Amino acid sequence: MHLNLSECYRKLGDLDSAREHLERAQATIHVLGDDEYGQMIKKGLEQVADRLR
Repeated sequence: MHLNLSECYRKLGDLDSAREHLERAQATIHVLGDDEYGQMIKKGLEQVADRLR
């Protein structure tokens, strides 16, 4: 959820909110497994982080 919110806020130009949700997602990413879904979410987090730099 936080990944999607981060990307939506980024697209809206609210970069502070985008970074806040990105940080929340990164803080909880450890609970995901190393399966395809977990890898997809981790890659999405990396992509959003790159876009916010």
